[in-house]
Amino acid sequence: MWGSVSLSGNSSPVTESRTGTVFPAVVNDSQLLLGVGVRRKAILGLKNIDVYAFGVYADAENLEENLQLKKDLIDSNIRMTIRLQIVYSRLSINSVRSAFEGSVGNRIRKFSGSDTEGDKELLQRFVSQFRDEYKIPKGSIIDLSRDKDYVLRTSIDGVEVGSIESKLLCKSILDLYIGDEPVDRKAREAVENTLYSLVRK
Repeated sequence: MWGSVSLSGNSSPVTESRTGTVFPAVVNDSQLLLGVGVRRKAILGLKNIDVYAFGVYADAENLEENLQLKKDLIDSNIRMTIRLQIVYSRLSINSVRSAFEGSVGNRIRKFSGSDTEGDKELLQRFVSQFRDEYKIPKGSIIDLSRDKDYVLRTSIDGVEVGSIESKLLCKSILDLYIGDEPVDRKAREAVENTLYSLVRK
């Protein structure tokens, strides 16, 4: 299984095979790694580059208590984290901001069914967290964590840079990685396989 993870008590780090990026098996004390993947981007339509590797984590206890929600993980209130580890050495914070403005913005509009001023304000609150003062050299870590009551917490290299309470924003972020049109389909499949193995325990 591509990037899938065993939940049978294995606490060994997992390596994303395409980039060699290593992810811890557990973050935030109880969130288990479900799968890993890569965000690739075409440059001038000629060459695909690996921008960052990512890991999908979810709270172990809540997963076990809410197995019936495995198909609705995006909508649930289970604590989750998407960890991004920068691979492309020339990536700027402005590029991250612009990329999220497009990808997350599209999903906010999709799920809200409109393009209201409130939706635009929500998107700007999120992307404005990625301020020019932050440097993200290769190896930098960005965590996007859904906390209880749909609070999205953003941190860069372990420092929280903002938090926003919004179920719509949380859903839009998670959909980017494990939704119907994810940035890496094999990573989503890995998450599904890991959840399936948990159900069969």
